[in-house]
Amino acid sequence: MDPSEQAKRERGIAVLFVALFLLVALWFVSLAVDVGKVMAARTELQAAADAAALAGASAIDPVTGVIDQDLAKARSAAAASLNKAYQAAETAIVINPEVDVEFPQPDRVKVTVRRESATGNPVVLHFAQTLGLPSVGVRADATAEAQELNSICEGMVPFAPTNPPGDVGFFTDCDSSYTLKVGAGNSSQGNFQLLDYPSCNEDDFDGSGGAAVRYYTEFGYQCCINLGSEWVLTEPGNKVGPLQQGIQARWDADTDQSSHCYADYTGNGKRVFLTPVIETFMGANGKELVRIVNFAAFFLTYRPQGSMAQQGVKGQFIQYVAPGEANGPPADTGLYGLHLVE
Repeated sequence: MDPSEQAKRERGIAVLFVALFLLVALWFVSLAVDVGKVMAARTELQAAADAAALAGASAIDPVTGVIDQDLAKARSAAAASLNKAYQAAETAIVINPEVDVEFPQPDRVKVTVRRESATGNPVVLHFAQTLGLPSVGVRADATAEAQELNSICEGMVPFAPTNPPGDVGFFTDCDSSYTLKVGAGNSSQGNFQLLDYPSCNEDDFDGSGGAAVRYYTEFGYQCCINLGSEWVLTEPGNKVGPLQQGIQARWDADTDQSSHCYADYTGNGKRVFLTPVIETFMGANGKELVRIVNFAAFFLTYRPQGSMAQQGVKGQFIQYVAPGEANGPPADTGLYGLHLVE
């Protein structure tokens, strides 16, 4: 064979192999696009499942410790709908609450979100269709639990009630009110049930005294405080001005300023105060350590006026869902927190 003809033939074969290689490489790259789409859909579905499960668990009834299932289904569906995941393109997630929301335990909610043929919304593939695979099913699930908290990590105010006499606990009816901070003439050696929290790296505040009382009353303390083993310093003095300013700022920021009973309240939570419960202030002379024995939530029933200097601060005890942690021994705080368990 003529050497020039041989060279042409070899070049032709080489071009053929290069073209074939490029075709295969393009197919693999295209397939990777489909794989990436499926993985993205899986991540989006998991985020939606997590959010929907936590929303469902927020329907815990703090009085019974049991989740209201009808309310949980509605909240889970609403939370899921705020998320999107790939189908052909990214579309809103819709779940069937009667099928996709389950209650494995009275205080747990499991939510499953789907992109499947059975629900008519599988993830549509593009390049994998050359292999006869037009779509693929993807699902994700999450389980959230509501537990009583033994650590509060956001929103703690710098004043605290003490345990009721006889350890009878707090009552939740509208006619029962409790002193969260005493007024003039009722202090214990200069202490009016105010607290001096340690410096916190989770907020932007750097101060003490009346300024700290003012700031933490309005915005809350943002670091975790643990139950039982935590001691905190008292903040001596009445501090009426800063305290009243902080409380009035919260009242004025609430969307419901007319209700005087928590059962009728429809506001945004500004009138709800998370507090420690202190073992006792008796014997605390000046700035001294006192022991936190519990946590509680109180509803401010009236906007404080000038009489607060004498009357102090009173509130209705409520059971509430709050930010915090439930790690550790079982608690009996009446405050519930939410976390993912699966």
